[in-house]
Amino acid sequence: MNPVRWKTIGVLGSAVWLVTSALAGCSGEEGASMKPADSEDAVTLTQPLVEGEGTGGEGEGAATAGADLATDDVGYLTHLGLIRGHLAVGYALYKRELPLLSETHMKHPQEEIYASMVPAFNARGCDGFANDLESLTAAVTARAAQEEVAAIYEGLTANIGRCEQSAGTDDPAVLAKVIENLLRTAGVEYQIGVIDGVIDNLHEYQDAWGFTQVANAWARSAAFADSASAAAVAAQLQDIITGLDGLWPSLNPEGGVDEDAARLFGAAARVQIAALPLRN
Repeated sequence: MNPVRWKTIGVLGSAVWLVTSALAGCSGEEGASMKPADSEDAVTLTQPLVEGEGTGGEGEGAATAGADLATDDVGYLTHLGLIRGHLAVGYALYKRELPLLSETHMKHPQEEIYASMVPAFNARGCDGFANDLESLTAAVTARAAQEEVAAIYEGLTANIGRCEQSAGTDDPAVLAKVIENLLRTAGVEYQIGVIDGVIDNLHEYQDAWGFTQVANAWARSAAFADSASAAAVAAQLQDIITGLDGLWPSLNPEGGVDEDAARLFGAAARVQIAALPLRN
């Protein structure tokens, strides 16, 4: 796509968010229904989850533009969340025996996001995971067995988790902001992916799913279990995100999708409001 058009769409995405936030109050077969967020495709983090409580296109990085990832925990974790989101959807597609679609997502983190994070990794004492990204991309490109891809993916996500521990993953306010950023980014991606009920960019539509899955995983972090008020906020965030499931009837839909990105922008705004008690 023409770079000028990309930039234009990104600006439009931000404008739409301002409007909507003010108003906000599969199997391996093509077209099969997407599994819900708590299925085998759900993103998991290295932290335990809260028990018993009710996730690049143009938008990637926009929510944390200008942040110093070496010191800004929200920006750092948001960027790692974008990497996780790409990998999550790529892995889900590979499990559905859609390797060509999987490949583009597996390549994206290293080509578009990882390099910008290296200085932050160095500053935070994280070794990074470039070799793991290369191994996963190579395995998917070579159409390796599911078991091999799963082992590499699990090792890679564990290493991402270790890098996450150099940030404020025990601070519910930080995590709530990361969740908000991921949902807002998902909204911009979905807006590019689905236009007037038609899939215009399948990759971005899928990215939106991956970022939402990572947001969902963070909403279930044990960090929210430290106080009753934080746990109550987590329950609200989980409900907000669960309500978005219908946006993806399939990861590879055969027809149109009768949904709108406004739901994601609205969800981001609701997360922002729900998290206000965490800042006190």
